[in-house]
Amino acid sequence: MATNKMLYLLRHGEAEMAFGQHEDFNRQLTSNGIAQLKRLGKILALNATSFDQVLSSSARRTMMTTDLINEFVPSSKIIFEEGLYEAYTEQILNHINKVDKNVDSLLLVGHNPGISSIASYITQGQFLSMLPGMMAKISIEVDCWSMVGRQTGVLIEILQ
Repeated sequence: MATNKMLYLLRHGEAEMAFGQHEDFNRQLTSNGIAQLKRLGKILALNATSFDQVLSSSARRTMMTTDLINEFVPSSKIIFEEGLYEAYTEQILNHINKVDKNVDSLLLVGHNPGISSIASYITQGQFLSMLPGMMAKISIEVDCWSMVGRQTGVLIEILQ
């Protein structure tokens, strides 16, 4: 019988524009982006949210996003993956499918358009254009993460 897994998809917070020395990969969060993520972190903490594992792009803004959320919802297993930077649906799904079956609650922190595309793919909903700092909470009834694919999840809520 399938178990209930929770997938949280988070687009990084608002980031500074890329200028000269600040190439895209090294962009930092803006003060507005930091404040926005702190509000989200407080909401997650109030709702007693927990993450068994966090997968995050290794770009600076996603690492900063992950660190801020981790202040409010600590996770003992955080993995930064370069392969999630500029990743598209198939690549993101490949990372999700490799998660250990004992993980029941997974947070994935990434970038658009990939993070919006994977949310739509898994829920088979209308395309959801996730804004910076937006989180999709998806319920998935599978025995293991390798079974996650098209239309295997249900969008529970959007947090921002």
